[in-house]
Amino acid sequence: MSLISDTPFKINNMELKNRIIMLVMQTGFAKGGKISEQDMAFFEERAKGGAAAITQVCGVSEYGAANSMPNVKDETFTEREKALTDMIHSYDTKHIVQLFHRGRNSGSDYGLKPLAPSNVPSSIYRNECEVMTKAQIEETIKDFADAALKCKEIGVDAVEVSCSAGYLLTLFLSPLTNLRDDEYGGDDERRMKMPLDTLRAVRAAVGKDYPVIVRIAGSQMMPGGYGIDYMQKFCSIAEKEGLIDAVNVTGGWHEAPVPQISYQLPAGGFAYLADAIKRVVNVPVIACNRINNIETIEEILSNGMADFVGTARGFLADPAFAEKVLTSKSYNRCQGCNKCIEAVLKGKQVVCAYNPEVGHEAEEKTHRMVRSAKKILIVGAGPAGLEAAKKSAERGYKTILCTKDGHLGGMLVSAAVPPEKQDLIKFVENKKYELEQLGVDIRYDTEVDGEFVKELEPYFVIEASGGEAVIPPIKGIDGENVYMALDVLNGGTDIISKLKKGSTVIIGGGSVGLETARFLASKHYATDKSKTFNKLFVGGDIPTVDVPSDITVVEMTKKIGRDLGGLKWIVMKEVKSEGIKTMTETKIKEIGDGFVIADTPEGEVKLPADNVIVAAGFAPAKSDIALACLDEKISYTKIGDCAGVGDAMKGIHEAYGVFLRVFIA
Repeated sequence: MSLISDTPFKINNMELKNRIIMLVMQTGFAKGGKISEQDMAFFEERAKGGAAAITQVCGVSEYGAANSMPNVKDETFTEREKALTDMIHSYDTKHIVQLFHRGRNSGSDYGLKPLAPSNVPSSIYRNECEVMTKAQIEETIKDFADAALKCKEIGVDAVEVSCSAGYLLTLFLSPLTNLRDDEYGGDDERRMKMPLDTLRAVRAAVGKDYPVIVRIAGSQMMPGGYGIDYMQKFCSIAEKEGLIDAVNVTGGWHEAPVPQISYQLPAGGFAYLADAIKRVVNVPVIACNRINNIETIEEILSNGMADFVGTARGFLADPAFAEKVLTSKSYNRCQGCNKCIEAVLKGKQVVCAYNPEVGHEAEEKTHRMVRSAKKILIVGAGPAGLEAAKKSAERGYKTILCTKDGHLGGMLVSAAVPPEKQDLIKFVENKKYELEQLGVDIRYDTEVDGEFVKELEPYFVIEASGGEAVIPPIKGIDGENVYMALDVLNGGTDIISKLKKGSTVIIGGGSVGLETARFLASKHYATDKSKTFNKLFVGGDIPTVDVPSDITVVEMTKKIGRDLGGLKWIVMKEVKSEGIKTMTETKIKEIGDGFVIADTPEGEVKLPADNVIVAAGFAPAKSDIALACLDEKISYTKIGDCAGVGDAMKGIHEAYGVFLRVFIA
């Protein structure tokens, strides 16, 4: 029997049907501190999805609640929360409420000054903090206890006390943010007092038989901050006093200079922190952070690193994540693109780049199956085309998806080639499975033009034909030593072998140029194990055995990696570590045999360049499909890159929008 479904397994007296827990995520759906219908629909879809338990975050007070988060003290909380709990229970799923206090983490538009043990502003929000008095600390502890009791009385199965990620209770634990010299700060023991007093008050309020979980950041992951050894002591004390029934172990703080959930973090990359806590406590331990696949879940459980695994974004990407994992079905895997957390930290509603239905669950219920014989033609099988085909078929239309390639995915197939991006192929594979299950007519190696459309006579055409690589007007751009970035990513051994000879200049410092550079740089190691071996046995005392590639990325503008968003600092750190050189405000004006001529802020320079790779962006692909549709009076729309170049999220959400907002009779 799989360890995932090996039951029964308990947290105190709460028996869980499997080992997968949906962890907390801030959705931003609450309205004025009240649970909304949007919340109800969001959680219902996930309650259906096979998780042993669903965790919901609630602020313990007005000061504690973050933007658009339910507030336990709101006058409507009891009624709405009971309805939510009953709904979750109706799907044989347990309901856990995380008791939350934001501390210093708040945008300037929130209206209440952030509370903290000391006036050390967050590096994210940069707001001045109100230093908590003893009376405020005692009031906040009471807020946690009152909230726990209220949840118990409503019928919530367990409470989880938030002591992670840089929110209030962790601010007291850290020597970086707790500069007090009173009973609540000054040494390791006193910094633990406020969080432990909170757990003591919660336990006293709910009694010894009610499950209390503490969610901790296993390590602050900031220079001078606390580490796992400190949290081992904290959890040991809490368990010895009977304050906790389980420990949920995350990675570091939001402010930490370490990727926490993005694709650069290996799957289950912080499970070792849960393992460290499990070595010192006897209560169940929950491992989390970047747990997005069945293989990682099985490995963590079989190695005894944790008793449960938790994921939030796994359920964001696919509401039925647990059910599909448990039954070996295909699922939509979280890509770790960070679009969700970026939105939340800006005070917006949560989004998922690869699941556009997030936040629209209530609207999805209102759509009816048309069961129509009308044909909808979708041109292009990149992310936009795949999503459009799925929604068309789900609505009941006879759906025809055409791609000029011999495979699905469009440019996502190329995007999956650079290091750490391989999960994108899982997205394509899952979409292929879904389309086949829905009966979509997929036509490979099929070029679609105006004549094709006229002959097919579809009712509606969605063009998602993607973009075309821009070739800048540079002297020598047609030389034999010049390659397009996509050709490099899609090429085989021959092209890589050529590019490894001599120096390479990449024209374009956007995500494609940088990821192509990293792809080439990764080719100088035979295996990842070589890196560990060389570091352990070769070191710096023996002549180097690794010969890195000579790669320079040039960018015309002042900023490199502009389209990377919140991932830019991570990618640029990787680029630097791999010895890839970058130049900004640099324009290539000529490509020669073994060199390029460039204009730089310091004047014209000649750079060595045995090879040149062009990654100068994309432009919408051109076709005569729109004109044919106009001639034949066929309804038509464009989505994705052919409508305006953007990322996968733009195309996927545009595709979903066609069927969400446009009525197709």
